[in-house]
Amino acid sequence: MRYLPISAIWISKKNKLPREESLAEIIGVSRITIRQALNDLAAEGIVFRRQGKGTFVNVDSLNVKVTFNPCMDFTQMIQNSGYQPSVKLLSIARVPREEAVCQALHMSPEEQLILAEKFFFADNTLCAFCRDYFSLSLIGGEDSFAEFSSYENSIYEYIYSLSGQRIQWDKVEIDTILTTEVPGLSQYTDLEKLGTRPFLYLRSVNYSSNDAPLILANEYINTAIVKFNMIRQKNIRY
Repeated sequence: MRYLPISAIWISKKNKLPREESLAEIIGVSRITIRQALNDLAAEGIVFRRQGKGTFVNVDSLNVKVTFNPCMDFTQMIQNSGYQPSVKLLSIARVPREEAVCQALHMSPEEQLILAEKFFFADNTLCAFCRDYFSLSLIGGEDSFAEFSSYENSIYEYIYSLSGQRIQWDKVEIDTILTTEVPGLSQYTDLEKLGTRPFLYLRSVNYSSNDAPLILANEYINTAIVKFNMIRQKNIRY
């Protein structure tokens, strides 16, 4: 049996990983840590655990470039898909309160709603249109709005640098929508030139590590560029 360097996860010729005890010794962590890590990888379909046989790397998972879970940021998705990413800030503005949005974000009646809109490009082709809603208080209130209104980098990074709050997980609804029906899109691009095509529509509420809803994100994705893949576990009744 031959093992590859640790950077390649020490895989044998048959894609079988060493026993938990050996992995713990190689990496220098406890067996409990190794077991939890392998369980997490098994849940993602990256490895298979076979009773009485061991743990094996799922080689098909190595070809998955963009996944639903764990979620990547758009620049990483675009890079993994083989393109050069770029971002264009379209607008960050105070908008009238939408009660459904404010309720989803648990906003108090006096809080001001903010909408941030961005384009993500892959080799100068429109890849995604994002419309993110959040409370003005999340970015430091009125005193910080002028500075934030021209901020082009990740909103998540800005919120973390300001408050220390990390986006930990989200709850997402998945649908499709024609480009001609995407709210706000015609304000920033020529729909006739873009063409009528279906975009993937993800509507998600993003939560902090304290399970507080921070951002409601509407993401419209050109799946001609970014193609999602995932390994799914089957739970079929036979």
